Amino acid sequence: MKPPDLGVYLISGPKLSGKLHYCNNFILNGLTDGVFCICISSSFIEKQYKSIFFSGLEDLCLNLKVLNPYTLKGDDRVGFENSHALTHLFEEVRQLIDSNSNRPVYFVLSSLTNFLENFSDQDVTKFVTSLVFLLKNHEVNSIFTIDNADPTSSIFVNKIAHLFDGLFETKLPSDSSQLQRYIKLVSMFGNNNLKSDWINYTLDDNNIITSISNQSRLICNLCKEQINESPVFYQELSFHQEHLPVYMKLFNFYGNSKIAEFGSSGILYTNFFFIDIVGLSDPSLSVKNQIEKIQILNNLINSCNSYKKDREKKILPTGDGMAIGFLTDPKLPVELSLELHKKLGIHNSNSPNQSIIQVRIGIGSGHVFIVNDLNDNQNLWGPGIILARRVMDLGDQGHILIEGSFAVNLFNIDSELKKDIHYLGNYFIKHNQKIDVYSLHNQYAGNVEIPQKFLDLHKSI
Repeated sequence: MKPPDLGVYLISGPKLSGKLHYCNNFILNGLTDGVFCICISSSFIEKQYKSIFFSGLEDLCLNLKVLNPYTLKGDDRVGFENSHALTHLFEEVRQLIDSNSNRPVYFVLSSLTNFLENFSDQDVTKFVTSLVFLLKNHEVNSIFTIDNADPTSSIFVNKIAHLFDGLFETKLPSDSSQLQRYIKLVSMFGNNNLKSDWINYTLDDNNIITSISNQSRLICNLCKEQINESPVFYQELSFHQEHLPVYMKLFNFYGNSKIAEFGSSGILYTNFFFIDIVGLSDPSLSVKNQIEKIQILNNLINSCNSYKKDREKKILPTGDGMAIGFLTDPKLPVELSLELHKKLGIHNSNSPNQSIIQVRIGIGSGHVFIVNDLNDNQNLWGPGIILARRVMDLGDQGHILIEGSFAVNLFNIDSELKKDIHYLGNYFIKHNQKIDVYSLHNQYAGNVEIPQKFLDLHKSI
């Protein structure tokens, strides 16, 4: 159970209603994924916190730093009531984030209620505001908690709610002896009509979330399939949690009338070839020269036999290149890459410098959704095409980069491909998603050099 990636969230609820358990599981998920985690706890010092909640996980806890505002300047509370303590705490967090800028970071503050008991409302508001924007600027996935049992906390929540990407609420079960808790999404920034039912989750003896209850079986209004986990809602429509963000993007771009009826038949699992021309936006290139390069690339791709094999393929022009989704043979993106590189080699060897075309290619797979644009032309959107674009963006001119799971699938289909597809390593792309990346190259195609972004990553470690 985690909030959506790349956001700063606030959880409010009564004491002992599961806010701390939720945060601990959030941290555990991060530590398990190799994320550096920062926790501000007003109740525990670091050694105590780790021994109570992460006993036996000492290796994982090397990536966990716990800050207690009471002990930042020693073991007593001298100066804690002074607003300078908040400034000192903010600087501690900032330095930890800066020192781990080469990897994803999670952050938890539990809880703001204790801050309101020790500092002025104005000082806490300034502290939270500065901290939230620090976390957002560094794309740190974060959770703040606060008790809402008293009027002071409720008023404070209303004052700071606009700072957060989403608000969650917890509640206790009717029988407080049960190891069960409830949480729901109250609102998301920019989606005023978004709502969620209560999710009932169970805790084990170590207060680790072990199961999440199934809600009533609903149909997702994006994929038209049954929702077996906890649904989310928008304008009284139900969705899988991962499909609502896709729906919102489609809704904002195309309008409801264009996406309401495309249903499950409009969802495809596609093998993507994503290409762009390196340096096409160079201001020294004339518009005429740019157009010529695009036309030449299109003609070369169209002349490739591998391009013609899949009559059901989907094509999305991107201005400086294109995305091609193959629906039949997963080897076609690789075959097209190799065939195109040979043709580009011949073209470039017989062309003046201003007509030479350098490209980079990303290959990946995943689901996409077919929608109609304003002219009723088919268009594509979804995680499959986005992943292929992210992989391509990691490359330099000449690179043919392949997402890890796609490469492994290719090896299972044709083990001979292993001689040309080489493992580069893993890389964190947008939204803290870690992917394995392979490079396709041989004597005729690809780029044997390590991409600059990988070299920069190793220098920063």
